[in-house]
Amino acid sequence: MKKTLCVTALAMLLSTVAVASLQAQDKDDLVVATVNGTKIMRSEVVRELQSMGPQAMQIPPEIIYPKLLERAIVTKLLSAKGYDDKLQNDPEVKARLKDVESQLVADAYVRKTIRPKITDAKVKARYDELVAKFKPEEEIRARHILVATEAEAKDIIKQIKGGADIAKLAAEKSKDSGSAKQGGDLGFFTKQAMVKPFADAAFAMKKGEVSTAPVKTDFGWHVIKVEERRKSPPPALDEVKEQITNQVGQEMANQMIEEMEAKAKIERFNIDGTPMKQEPAKKK
Repeated sequence: MKKTLCVTALAMLLSTVAVASLQAQDKDDLVVATVNGTKIMRSEVVRELQSMGPQAMQIPPEIIYPKLLERAIVTKLLSAKGYDDKLQNDPEVKARLKDVESQLVADAYVRKTIRPKITDAKVKARYDELVAKFKPEEEIRARHILVATEAEAKDIIKQIKGGADIAKLAAEKSKDSGSAKQGGDLGFFTKQAMVKPFADAAFAMKKGEVSTAPVKTDFGWHVIKVEERRKSPPPALDEVKEQITNQVGQEMANQMIEEMEAKAKIERFNIDGTPMKQEPAKKK
């Protein structure tokens, strides 16, 4: 039970790309739809997103927003009919509302308690711990030219040996339009990041070396030049700050709940009402 509470609370506690893209200050709240004259505000859509948990909040806003908006519209349509039938006074509805209120209050308490304690210093300290454990991998930075036939690739190798610039040739001839715009530059990558024939050939080459024979893959024929070799650096703090913040906040929430449970008098019962066997307290 406490794990569910922590996940739900932390989903609302921590910022994400999707929420940041949709969320606005109250004074900037906008009408995003109307249903029979009733307004649906942008803040309603944001709250719905926040309630769905961290996985949903990683979905790009342009994908999830239309789905959330449609859900809000359907909810307005159906709830209007329900209010007409006075279902807000139904005992089951009232009981479920109380359950929802209890969960929201619990989430709000976690946010209020934990958020101020997740300091930059704590995040930096955790980052430093992770960096100390980081195991670098071998990486290379390479250029390539992708063509349809072996004969074309051999001709390109001949031109490069004769002094032609591989970056210029890549821009003119490569079928890989993405890297061609960068002169064939693929940036740094690990061996696991590329298909095996390409990776085996590239990682067997020295810095500055151009492949002496075309390399065949399912994409076509490649001419490769290795520009640099290095050990992969750890990610920058800015790249992993949100993930670390999430981790630190989750741990703090778990610890807080464990301490609260230890001080509380809690009795548990099975679904049939019989006393549940109590597990012995863990030694610290």
